[in-house]
Amino acid sequence: MYDRALLNRLMNENKIDEKKQLTYKTNFEAFEKSEFPSWKRVKIKDTTVPDYTSYNNEKFFYQKVEGLNVLPRPYQPEALTSRFAEKAYGPSEKHRLLTEVFANSGSFIEVNEGVVVDEPIILQMAMNKENPLLLDHHTLQVGDNASVTLVIDYSDDGSCVYQSSLVNIVAGKGAKVHVVKIQNLSADSRHIFGAVSILDRDAEVKYNSIDLGSGISATDYSTYLDDENAVAFVDSIYIGDGQSKLDLGYNIYHNGRRTESDIQVKGALLDQARKVFRGNLNFAKGAKKARGSEQEFVILLDKRVRADSIPALLCDEDDVQGEHAASAGQVDANKLFYLMSRGFTLKEAKELIIMASFAPVIEQLPIEGLKERIHTIVGEKLTQ
Repeated sequence: MYDRALLNRLMNENKIDEKKQLTYKTNFEAFEKSEFPSWKRVKIKDTTVPDYTSYNNEKFFYQKVEGLNVLPRPYQPEALTSRFAEKAYGPSEKHRLLTEVFANSGSFIEVNEGVVVDEPIILQMAMNKENPLLLDHHTLQVGDNASVTLVIDYSDDGSCVYQSSLVNIVAGKGAKVHVVKIQNLSADSRHIFGAVSILDRDAEVKYNSIDLGSGISATDYSTYLDDENAVAFVDSIYIGDGQSKLDLGYNIYHNGRRTESDIQVKGALLDQARKVFRGNLNFAKGAKKARGSEQEFVILLDKRVRADSIPALLCDEDDVQGEHAASAGQVDANKLFYLMSRGFTLKEAKELIIMASFAPVIEQLPIEGLKERIHTIVGEKLTQ
């Protein structure tokens, strides 16, 4: 049960100070009042969350650098909490508050002004029978003109697990942040993931989201370009197979002048998988000269799959540029014919075409071992 008694116990165990307790209690009251979403388009009805258990299987890998501070537990300075409280983010309010209030894992990563962290910080969040519930909350505070890469790797041992995650990022003036999220959970598992970024002037954030597993996957990436020349890039790939259900959300809020964003999402659906893509580019009043684009391309490998795409442009400013596109279809017949005429089988030809589509995203990964691993996983799914 996620009740007040559990909240009080966790606050005592984590030695939360009285001022911070007020925030937890306020969020808990909002959690009680909110409802889990139904996600009607992908027909997700069961929103049951397993009973609370502790999680003790996270691993942190990073190079010690002066000016880099990594605290391996959920923590967020009150000043940042106030900034995020003003923003809308998360796959749903209920899931966001669940993770914020009852987090059983997480981290606080601070990169001081001017510090360049060359080696990526890697968080391995593995789940198993002993650790079936993961509610992880990560906060990344990057100072002016600093840069960092964060890799979060979600995996399981084939057990039925439940994961709900939040990543909160504040990027100072001229800061550069690269976040890679990888999830390859089992077909009986659930993956709920939300990321929110607040960017100051000249800051840049890039997301690589790689979703290759889980029976239910609901994700939301919300980025606020709050000052001039802030930039956001999203390059994602996904595979839906079996009876998996994916609800993919991307939101860019252009609030500053001359801000720029680009969302590129590529996927493949097999068997009876269902997917909905929701992309929103929001141009606020005063975001003059802002530019944004979003594109989603999905390859349908079975007649039973279902793919919905809902790209949208929301505009309160006339001096902006916004573009959106979405397409869904079978593998190109001409490409198949060409490859098969060179001796490839039908399955091999399809795999080559899809891997070529995914390659630009995989090549952006900052670790060679990760590239090889993703290539292997994608190949195995496409040839099953």
